[in-house]
Amino acid sequence: MINLIESYINILSLDKMNSFLKQNDIILNNEESSFLINYIKENWYQLIYKPDKHLDIIKENISYNNYNKLYELYIRYKKQYINYL
Repeated sequence: MINLIESYINILSLDKMNSFLKQNDIILNNEESSFLINYIKENWYQLIYKPDKHLDIIKENISYNNYNKLYELYIRYKKQYINYL
């Protein structure tokens, strides 16, 4: 599963990420989008296995409402896929 996640992260684009977020009612501004995609690409493994510090960093760089929506989305997907990780 880790190889699959890594492969997906490697091909993830800003447009794909924003499209996915928009489908989940999350609209980031350009600065937030750029920050988030770069942060995910650099820290995806830690976001899965040791998320606390990294979620705090994201929280500092994303608006309050967007962060709350992102966090809910993160929790939902983590619960859905935790057995595969």
